[in-house]
Amino acid sequence: MTMDHQVQSVTQTESPTAAKSSAWTVTVCFLVVLLDGLDTTSIAFVAPALTRAWGISPAAFTPAFVATSIGAVIGYMACGPLAQRFGQRPVAAASVLLFGLGTLLSVFADNITTLSILRLVTAIGLGGALPVAVATAADVMPAKYRELAAMIVATGLSAGSVVGGIAGIPLMQNFGWKSVFILGGLLPLVLLPALLSVLPRATAPAETASAQPGNPIAALFGQGYALRTALLWLFAFLIFLDAYALIFWVPTLLSAFGFAPNQAPVATAAFGMGGLVGNVVMMAVVAKIGVNRMLMLTTVIAIAGIVLISQGAIPQGLVLPLIGGIGAGLITGCVGQAALAVSFYSPAIRTTGVGWSSALGRIGSIAGPAAGGLMLSLGWAPRDIVLTAVVPALAAIATLLALAWIDRTRD
Repeated sequence: MTMDHQVQSVTQTESPTAAKSSAWTVTVCFLVVLLDGLDTTSIAFVAPALTRAWGISPAAFTPAFVATSIGAVIGYMACGPLAQRFGQRPVAAASVLLFGLGTLLSVFADNITTLSILRLVTAIGLGGALPVAVATAADVMPAKYRELAAMIVATGLSAGSVVGGIAGIPLMQNFGWKSVFILGGLLPLVLLPALLSVLPRATAPAETASAQPGNPIAALFGQGYALRTALLWLFAFLIFLDAYALIFWVPTLLSAFGFAPNQAPVATAAFGMGGLVGNVVMMAVVAKIGVNRMLMLTTVIAIAGIVLISQGAIPQGLVLPLIGGIGAGLITGCVGQAALAVSFYSPAIRTTGVGWSSALGRIGSIAGPAAGGLMLSLGWAPRDIVLTAVVPALAAIATLLALAWIDRTRD
């Protein structure tokens, strides 16, 4: 079933014209985030080629990687207040233009300093695009399916990294590293008119302000939102911390199971593919069991995989499926936190809510690999490093239980 057909099936209570319009809106928003994911990870695809072309070590690319994460956090945090002041249409247009043009300009970088500056600017646009796209898709859907729409769109990040990984190798082999940035920069600009066509002109600063006066960030802690917001941010931080720590360090674990060093990339591929499969399953069940219960289940699956792969006597043939299971559990959590934000907040502050929860998650994505690197430098065994991921995962489940308790006490 295609995404267009899936969205139409859940909007069956609408008129055919409205259902078609909603499906098109969700599709365009998904494609925007897919290109966001492709451009976010493009630096990882071209880094090996640039180390040879510029005659520098792989470690020299650390500033570019860090700049990408910092820029994304800035974009996530800024998009909500900017959308309230100027409207979603100009913020969305500026975000897509920024990451499209920034990616194109990366072609002209000839040193790591220039590339890092361009990645910072580009990532601000990347961070600004996702919350607007998620909120826009949720707004056009019936209340029962807003979380589903949010997850479909947020899954574009994972899909974009997979598409980039598949297309990046033949592009660089046939046209050089610059082709990755050229394609990644042109496609968002081509998609921009379609995005503007689905963004409602009614989302104007005056209307937003009247619906939710004052500072939109402060509004996340008003009207009974305070505890929910704090717990949502904590969950996002913990689940991203775990996911990105394992994305970076699980490949190191493969040697303990007899894999050759040049086979390490298959662990990353298995983790990402597990995440995509998990997202598809999650979309099928979220409307029935609710996003909170679903995230508890996927986090438990991740914990089981972590314990088995770090402590059990696992046959080599089961290692990659277990890594895929861990990816399914954790990456769905990274996507699901956006759905939680959609379920919590009113339309007037939904973009801000999605942006700030994603920002806290992105901070976790920086802290997780750093903590893993510290443990590795202290001489910890790879299996023990992986096992420590159980602690944040258990804390994430406790956070979800607290959110469920809040919901029950307010019913």
